[in-house]
Amino acid sequence: MWLAAPLAVAAPVLAAVAQQAPPRASPAAALELKYSAPSAARGQALAASCQGCHGARGVSTTPDTPRLAGQHAGYVRFQLAAFRAKLRPSPVMQGVAARLTDQNIADLAAYFAAQPVGPAWSGGDAALRARGEALFQRGDAPRNVIACAICHGADGRGNERLGVASVTHQSPGYALAVLRELKNAPSFGGLIHPEAMRIALRPVTDDELRALAEYVSRMP
Repeated sequence: MWLAAPLAVAAPVLAAVAQQAPPRASPAAALELKYSAPSAARGQALAASCQGCHGARGVSTTPDTPRLAGQHAGYVRFQLAAFRAKLRPSPVMQGVAARLTDQNIADLAAYFAAQPVGPAWSGGDAALRARGEALFQRGDAPRNVIACAICHGADGRGNERLGVASVTHQSPGYALAVLRELKNAPSFGGLIHPEAMRIALRPVTDDELRALAEYVSRMP
C-alpha cells in the first residue's frame, strides 16, 4: 500500500519516456556487445589498470571518482559501451574504453559486480543527509518528486534485471555530478534509463540533488 502514491507520481514519467519519438538513428546498436561467458578472473587482471583512479577492488576513496565495487554487471557494461561509443562524455573514460573489446568489457563488469560494496563515507552533513533520506525513500508527491527507492530500492542496491544502478555508498562528489548531468542534459538520445532520470529530476532543486548525494554516499 505504501507504494501507491509514489507509483501514481511515477506513472506520468514512465509514460513520457515511452511516448518520446525515437531518434532517427538510435544509439542502442552501438551499445550491443558480443562476448562469451564473462570471467571475473580475467576482469581482475584488466582491473589492475583501473585501481589508480577507482581504487583497489573498485572502492574509490576519492569523493569525485565513482566506486565500481558491487555495481551490477549489466550497468557497468552499459556505461563502458556508452563511453566507447562516445555517447557519454568523459575524455579520460572514452580513451580507456576505446581500448577495450566487447569481451574485456564483459569481464571487467563481472569482476566489479563480484566485489563487495565499499563502506559508507564518513563525516558529512547530518541535516542534509536527513533531507536526502526523505526524498530518496518517500519522494514529494505534491511536487511530483518520485521516491528514488521505487527503482533503486530502499537499500539503494538497484535492480540488475531492470538495468537500474546500485547507488549505495557511491562517492559523494561523483553522485552529485551525475545527478546534475542527468537533470541538465537536453537529451540522452532515447536511451530509456537516462531519459527516465532526466524527466524524474525535473522538479528536484540543486540543493535537493546535494541532499540526495549526501544520503546515498552515507546511507545505512
